[in-house]
Amino acid sequence: MTGFRRTTQTGGKMPENAKTNLAQAALSIPCPADRGPERQRAKEKIAATPLPSKDQEDWKYLDLTPIQSATFLNAPAQTLRRPIEPSVLEQLAPETSNSRLVFVNGALEPTLSNTKALPGGVTFSSHRNCETEYRAFVEVDADQVDLFANINTALFYDEVVIHVPAGLDLETPLHAVFYANGVESGDLPIVCPKILVVVKPGAKAHLVEEYRGHGRYLTNSVVEIALGSGSRLLHDRIQRESDRAFHFCSLRADLLDAAFYGSTLISTGAAISRQNPSVKFWGENAELELNGLTTIGKDQAADTHSLIAHAVPHCTSRQLQKFIVAGTARGVFNGQIVVSQWAQGTEASQSSRNLLLNEGARMDAKPQLEIYADDVKCGHGATVGQLDADGMFYLQSRGLDPASAQNLLLAGFAADVMNRLALPSLRRELPIRVMN
Repeated sequence: MTGFRRTTQTGGKMPENAKTNLAQAALSIPCPADRGPERQRAKEKIAATPLPSKDQEDWKYLDLTPIQSATFLNAPAQTLRRPIEPSVLEQLAPETSNSRLVFVNGALEPTLSNTKALPGGVTFSSHRNCETEYRAFVEVDADQVDLFANINTALFYDEVVIHVPAGLDLETPLHAVFYANGVESGDLPIVCPKILVVVKPGAKAHLVEEYRGHGRYLTNSVVEIALGSGSRLLHDRIQRESDRAFHFCSLRADLLDAAFYGSTLISTGAAISRQNPSVKFWGENAELELNGLTTIGKDQAADTHSLIAHAVPHCTSRQLQKFIVAGTARGVFNGQIVVSQWAQGTEASQSSRNLLLNEGARMDAKPQLEIYADDVKCGHGATVGQLDADGMFYLQSRGLDPASAQNLLLAGFAADVMNRLALPSLRRELPIRVMN
């Protein structure tokens, strides 16, 4: 496992820093020394990019006022070092006990990490300076204007690098755990996880990406995935941050011919969360399954904005996104599928299914299809409804109390997404519960 340098620990004591907003903090926090030109370009773009607002179409339904009014720590998040609670470690999937990397505030914790179960040739480690041969597999957007992605580029500390060599069927699941030690009050730390996944031609792998934390903080992650010809990646993504945290994730996956990418996101935490998965087909006969389940309550807000780009012929994409919204929470789904004029023979389906459990709960669903080809099979749809009253009556007439009856119906609603999680322990350990 690659070594790293730890920033000076402060034993949890907050350093003295000026009050700063998100962009100011990102510009003033010292960058790690590696990849200097790339980080400098990102900072120049941060200085020229305002925080998104409701005036922008892609952000019109998500209220970022709590982030605009927050102040952020003018120092690397790694300066806050506290042990992880033992109960958190006990809840991690036992199937990955020997194939797991654990990060605290963006820095690798070697004492909690173990990768001895991996065969030779597989890279699953933390790199401060990613090898060129891996990075070259991912197309870099030199004109990136996403403020959060640029903040990640400027500030990420340790990068997870996953490399599966050609033809290898990696049966052992890989587990990257990102734990954030936040604050109870005062300036928020900014944690910037970064993951690079390269699966070479004909290889197979399974990645579990998990976010947890305590207190108040902002997680801002970037995931880049490159799948070679005929490769296969299952990707379970678990977001259960502190309910006082903010969570933003930008995911980009590039698929070559006959590659398969199956992504399942379970999102339950954070006061405000935003997921931006973007998948592009670069080779024919590739296949995508993009699924998500978001459960929110109280005054949480969760937004999923996805983009699936069919640029070549004969590819298939299937997307299922479900929201369960309670209390005065607000859910947002905007799913865009673009089929170019060269993408003949495309099959694409998109489904948004949503439940509102209270009068104050709100859901905005906007599936989109842009089709420029003639020979395609494409469809999309969205529903927003409430729990089945007849089902509730039936279960209560059989002796269940209202809360148990509701949870049983919610579990049934969520089952077709939950059952796609590849690890049995995750399916068992993530019961569907919503705080009204």
